[in-house]
Amino acid sequence: MINGLSLSSGIKNYLKNNIKDNEKILILISCGLDSTVLFDLITKSKYFKNENIYYLIFDHQKRSEGKYEINQFIKFYNLSNKNIFLKKINSENTLKGFQEKSRSNRINFLYNFSKKRNLENVFFGHHLDDLNETFFMRRIQQSNILGLSNIFSKNYKDLKFHRPLTKYSKKLIKNYANKKKLIWFEDRSNLELDYTRNKIRHFLYSNKLFSKIDKERLNFLRTPNIKSLHQNYFIRKRDKFFEIEIEKFSNLNEHLKYLVIHSFYHEHRYLLKKQIRDENITNLIELLKTQIRGGKERSIFSGKLGVFNKKICINLT
Repeated sequence: MINGLSLSSGIKNYLKNNIKDNEKILILISCGLDSTVLFDLITKSKYFKNENIYYLIFDHQKRSEGKYEINQFIKFYNLSNKNIFLKKINSENTLKGFQEKSRSNRINFLYNFSKKRNLENVFFGHHLDDLNETFFMRRIQQSNILGLSNIFSKNYKDLKFHRPLTKYSKKLIKNYANKKKLIWFEDRSNLELDYTRNKIRHFLYSNKLFSKIDKERLNFLRTPNIKSLHQNYFIRKRDKFFEIEIEKFSNLNEHLKYLVIHSFYHEHRYLLKKQIRDENITNLIELLKTQIRGGKERSIFSGKLGVFNKKICINLT
């Protein structure tokens, strides 16, 4: 129970408050505990028509038993004749960079898949433990306030990302699954300490730190929302093309200029091939101090800075 609501009641309220019942949705299925519970809660809520619910399973082909588990899951929940799709991810069979490459492959496929089927709402099975693990990882990586106050993205381009289980712990979710006698498959790679996230999870559990981390994360969540600060200074004119309100920007102090630029790149991070560094931000601030209006186009981090119709503009390439 959370705030007097059961898990099923909480999910029903989330659906009513965040999405129309006549819309189509996509649920990502891993065949593990979390996505299985999400699948069960949404389908049993009867909020959507069955034909409006799509299911997508990513097969990373990292475990020999993965194909068997997927087939058994589809068979047990009788999904074979419904809107279910399987996508194989051909990531390199190396530990280094595997999770990051898989994430990049998934997000690109997910966007194209959704647009072809006129889907805008995507549901993930992330829960409270996932939220706190990611927060802790960013803390030890010395992420700034933007990264620590905005753990999971709510959208990608025009896709809306839904994570209705992030208020609930994995223990509560597992209790629900056992009570409902659900069938799911445990991924043995989640127990292997070769991956950083698994090491983090093991450390937090063994030292009983989840409660402490959760409180710290909530403190960052309550800080002033600066992630949209750039919208007062970087005006989108078309896809990847932005006009800079240079006079307003020039009146800011150096610290605020840094936050504005970082906010801008953070908002559009999915358009970038790599993460911005402090020196990239500093270089852009210095460029914007110069008399660029009469100069030629300049290369900046992940794009070009130049003049268009007498306005200073950034084009993210």
